[in-house]
Amino acid sequence: MSDDTRKYFWKLVRQIKRDPNPNEEEIVVAAGVRDLLFEASRGKTYRLGSALGIMILLGLTPLLGYLWILQTPLIWSNILGWTLADIWQFLLRFLCIMGVVAFFYPIGRLIAGKALGIRLLGICRDQYYEPTIKIDYVTFLKATPPKRKWFFFFAGFWTVITSLALGVLGFVLASDFTGFIPATILVLFEGYVVYSGNPSSARGEMGHYNREKKIERIWRKRLASTAD
Repeated sequence: MSDDTRKYFWKLVRQIKRDPNPNEEEIVVAAGVRDLLFEASRGKTYRLGSALGIMILLGLTPLLGYLWILQTPLIWSNILGWTLADIWQFLLRFLCIMGVVAFFYPIGRLIAGKALGIRLLGICRDQYYEPTIKIDYVTFLKATPPKRKWFFFFAGFWTVITSLALGVLGFVLASDFTGFIPATILVLFEGYVVYSGNPSSARGEMGHYNREKKIERIWRKRLASTAD
């Protein structure tokens, strides 16, 4: 598919999203084309149940690693006097937490999809080769813009929730603050993306959130005019 054809296709998809009463046949056709494009760019999608189980098991590895590392004390009150060994220990803790966040990230999409009626098909990779969950595009296009918007917001904020949970766990077990650092970074980044209104997919789930938020404004105007 040429770039011009691809751009035209996504323009049609945006038109479907903005329509208060989209045509179901158009939705099915658009979903089929999108699946072909998705497979060409992202590769194979693995069955949700078994793949999600593997993802959780993979996420448990850095989690157990983090808990094991916590057995070695790290004195946060003397952070300016940390030795090279202390710095390495902090970096290992940080990497373990980010590993848990990455592998548990698809759970956020799963929860959001269940709550908002958007079906999920399986585990695949995103544009950065990180694990994600493929959306069933028919149910996605049938969902209202507010539901699509909040689907992406929760999926993105789930990474903050995961990191904060690890921060609380580390603090309770060993007075460790490591988990709060990636949580703060993620809050600042995702907050900046939302504030900027940037709809680029390169900005992650919050970029998708911004895109659907813009579509929602047009959808609401058309919905109001239809009601009149």
